[in-house]
Amino acid sequence: MFTLEEVKKACGGRIVSKTDSLTFSTSIEVGGVSTDTRTIKKNDLFIALRGENFDGNDYLSKAIELGACAVVTNDERRVPEGSIAIVVDDTVNALGLIANHYRFKLGCKVIAVTGSVGKTSTRTLITDVLKTGLKVHSTAKNENNEIGMSKTILSAPADTEIIVVEMGMRGLGQISYLTKIARPDIAIITNIGYSHIEILESKDNIMKAKMEVCEGLTDGGIVAINSDDRKLFDYCVKELTINKFVAGIQVRDDDNLPCPLVISASDVQETDCGMSFGVKLKRMGETSEFSTRLNVGMYGDAAIRNVLFAIFCAYMTGIAKTEENREKIAEVINARSAVDGRGAITETKRYLVMNDAYNASPESMENAFLNFSKKARGHRKVLALGGMLELGKFAPGLHELTGKACASYDFDRVFVTGEHADEFIKGAHMVNMNLEIVKCKDTEDVGRRLDDYIRDGDAMLFKASHSFGFEKLAKTYIEKGNA
Repeated sequence: MFTLEEVKKACGGRIVSKTDSLTFSTSIEVGGVSTDTRTIKKNDLFIALRGENFDGNDYLSKAIELGACAVVTNDERRVPEGSIAIVVDDTVNALGLIANHYRFKLGCKVIAVTGSVGKTSTRTLITDVLKTGLKVHSTAKNENNEIGMSKTILSAPADTEIIVVEMGMRGLGQISYLTKIARPDIAIITNIGYSHIEILESKDNIMKAKMEVCEGLTDGGIVAINSDDRKLFDYCVKELTINKFVAGIQVRDDDNLPCPLVISASDVQETDCGMSFGVKLKRMGETSEFSTRLNVGMYGDAAIRNVLFAIFCAYMTGIAKTEENREKIAEVINARSAVDGRGAITETKRYLVMNDAYNASPESMENAFLNFSKKARGHRKVLALGGMLELGKFAPGLHELTGKACASYDFDRVFVTGEHADEFIKGAHMVNMNLEIVKCKDTEDVGRRLDDYIRDGDAMLFKASHSFGFEKLAKTYIEKGNA
């Protein structure tokens, strides 16, 4: 990857040697970077991070024993005898600086994805599409913070052509930090919703936090914006510097969008299992069509928009130039299904289960209601819902609004739990007093009551914030359905 001297310069640390052998940092070659001795490899550089329940400095000697070429620490006193170390003030910051150095040494392009809802779905779809023509490395699981994103970059193989990273945040300044490590060539903002409003207190502040991704854009970089949200689009155009560019991504075609590059959906049609649509590319006043019609196995604007972001990236990286490549891209999109925990549908021997319990916000709840209502046609529709967290003082009102959204569909029974279940029920009964809602004490109580109610042929939706443990509950019913 690089020499230890490069690491020292990248992170601004200083070399400390506790070995008798004559060792020059320029001659020590770093094969990889590790923050965990359980997965460390020979010639890795071990970086001692510190968390609430661990201190990486406790494992410095272990790392050397397992073959680490050197260690990075913030405590010179703990450098093991017989080893060489780089001492820094902050090891997390050092990790980011080393990742930034490696990002440019690779010479690849970087795509950064952020937004309130749909980051992971969009990022994985972009990755799958770009893999049809390029060597792509992407965020694993949900590693989208200052440690996970840096580790993603540092784990990219030497022949990587594109890195796709996901950027999460909980407050102002966090995406600013991430984007200055990754320095994306393309930034994507999927949407602005209510996630993290507890800390940021307004959607305007959430928009500002997401817009921080543009701060790290390389010169000539481009940001793709959900331009169906005209407020977000206008804010982006106003705030972006002159050496950056804006692309509009829209489900509803707006010919008046003041933008040199627009990708939009055309002739959207619902099918039995999702939606079918064409794609238009408008560049500098000229319009062209993506030659192959696309299909997605979900319903709603969000599912289409995720595809449009992926098509945009395909155009920007040049892999959509030929008919052959466009057909490969269409195959990937048409074959794609929801990821488990994010809307995956499982048809068991006894009933249908939709597991959308990885997390929850007002926007993702509404998307889940729409998709479930259509996917479960012909079944008795049963909902198991938990609360939405991190909404702060806005939680009561947003749970009430979510209840109203739920009651606008033809569901047979809803089992709901959480601190704001009463507000959810209040909102639902404002719209439909006849909707059957059962308030449950906790997740276990939801499971017990479902057992008493569910019968063969039913369809169930599981949706809640992650800490409610509804993913496990959904998987339990999948096992029961196949027993």
